[in-house]
Amino acid sequence: MRIRNLEIVTWRHFENISISVPDDAGLVCIVGANGTGKSHLLELIAACAHKFGLSQGVEIPRGDPFVDLHEFSLTFYLAPGVSEVVDNGLISLEGFAEWDRTLHISSRRNEQGQTATVISAGGVADANQSANFAQQVMQKLNQSKEVHFLSLDADRAYPKKTINFNEVAQAYEIDWEQTEYTRGRSFKSTTTLYDEWIKYFLASENQSGTKLVKEIRQARLKGEAEPNFADHFEPYKSALQSVLPHVVFTGVDSKKRTLLFDTTGLELSFDQLSGGEREIAFLVGQIDRFGLRQGLFLLDEPELHLNADLIRSWVGYLTGTVEEGQIWLATHSLEAVEAAGQEATFVLERNDETRKVDRLDRLDNRPVLSALSRSVGTPAFSLSRLRFVFVEGEESLGERERFRMLTATQEDLRFMECGSCNEVSRRVCAVRSLADAAEEPIRVGGVVDRDFRTSGDIEHLRNELGLHVLEVHEVENFYLHPASVDVILAQNGITGLPAIEMILEAADSLAGSWIIQRAVALAQATDLPEFTPAAKERTKALKWEEVEADLDVIKDELKGLLGWPADDFEKLAKRIDLAAKSFRKLRASGEIWKHCEGKQVLSTVAVAAGCAGVRAFVRAVNAAWDREAAPISEELQALRQYVTDL
Repeated sequence: MRIRNLEIVTWRHFENISISVPDDAGLVCIVGANGTGKSHLLELIAACAHKFGLSQGVEIPRGDPFVDLHEFSLTFYLAPGVSEVVDNGLISLEGFAEWDRTLHISSRRNEQGQTATVISAGGVADANQSANFAQQVMQKLNQSKEVHFLSLDADRAYPKKTINFNEVAQAYEIDWEQTEYTRGRSFKSTTTLYDEWIKYFLASENQSGTKLVKEIRQARLKGEAEPNFADHFEPYKSALQSVLPHVVFTGVDSKKRTLLFDTTGLELSFDQLSGGEREIAFLVGQIDRFGLRQGLFLLDEPELHLNADLIRSWVGYLTGTVEEGQIWLATHSLEAVEAAGQEATFVLERNDETRKVDRLDRLDNRPVLSALSRSVGTPAFSLSRLRFVFVEGEESLGERERFRMLTATQEDLRFMECGSCNEVSRRVCAVRSLADAAEEPIRVGGVVDRDFRTSGDIEHLRNELGLHVLEVHEVENFYLHPASVDVILAQNGITGLPAIEMILEAADSLAGSWIIQRAVALAQATDLPEFTPAAKERTKALKWEEVEADLDVIKDELKGLLGWPADDFEKLAKRIDLAAKSFRKLRASGEIWKHCEGKQVLSTVAVAAGCAGVRAFVRAVNAAWDREAAPISEELQALRQYVTDL
């Protein structure tokens, strides 16, 4: 069951818009700025679905679209095999062979209140026969016991519910498999469905248990093998874990009248789950309850209560549930659009002069906008609402997640890894150029490591390209802020060694590597020959105490390991002297934490601070920053200010 076309000549604030959906689109996204009418379109589809017989009712907060002044039409496709009652019940009727499996509704209401609504069957040439055959199809659909339609509005909240004993008793008496409580409820508001959901679980558990006990007794009386327990909630449990692997549904607590879940060994009731976990548990529960597989599913704001990673998991799960059905999402979520694809994403735009929404384009039909979307690495349909920041690094290294945490999870911020500093510069310039061509206001920036850049390089990147050069060597150095490390040491009961001394000790053990990298990075050292493997290994093992003891001895040793021409080695030797002087100065100033090799030093400090590893240490520092237990360095504040100012 899929929608093929939707056209609105006039209705509410829409004017002359048309949607043609690809035949194979199982997931469709409606996107646009707030107030453009994404939710209104879902309401119109819901009203038409009721007219077609897909649902036994309709609940629309803003009223029935067919009562408004309007002129619109919608074409709906019913694939073979989706509805047995239609295929088997109508095959002998005249017109079945001609029917192209579509139903078309066209409706118009004028200012005098006169309404004309026509529903026809596509492919049937004779107008009267087409209308009559369409009525037969709708009658069969309306009589079907299968759920063909499910709608979940954006009014989703999950307060703790107190269910009285009399409500539980009433729930036990309900046959939740009857049409009244399947097709007859799937169009209800989300508030109503949430009110029923826990009752449904309690009653199903009770009824299934009673049935099993009865079957066991009968088997014993007859001397037959007792039936095995088949968990009727296993599909729900599996579906939930496919989205939230750490959340396991364990059953219901009849005494406390709630649902129970296990999260990594800790059993919690439904109301004790996080907001995102409750959202997913409920949404997956509705699909499981109604068994929608080949129908029409409308979901307003799929990103509600969810972060970007959860949205990806949730929408990914949804795409695997539709089979021959179709999901329509009204969304602001880039992750949802990414799953649907640009050919099944439709962008609503309001005319600033008329205030009407009179433009609706498929995202892939907007070439400049599509190019801009590809450039920012994600389907950007509402560019002015977001900030895009390119950073150095590869996606597999998790840099975007680290930057997301460092900048305090600003929801409108999207970090994208794109490799080297040169690639960051290129992408930022390209996006700005495309944004100008598309006349799209876009906030884009780039962040690069300080590394061993010269002051001239930094000035060029900042002033001419508008990039932010970190005020520390690399992103890991933020977590070496001594005052923050001291907080973690205190939390873990480690005393006697101040953070700055711990960091200095770790940096000293890597001094040789730092000094050589600094020497090679200095101006005019790029034309030097390659280091031999033996020389590389020696510099990696070189500690500060050796350098400080006799640098000339170290240089003589390197000269023999490298085997370079005298002129080349003389260039390197001078720069080694300068680099060693810089390292000595940093040690004395107490700023070694900013400029040491962050990744390697952090690995050592994390364990020394009593954490299981870098990930655990990073989580601990982030948590300390979030609760203001540890100070945030000026260097990190500068990064946060940059992205805020975009």
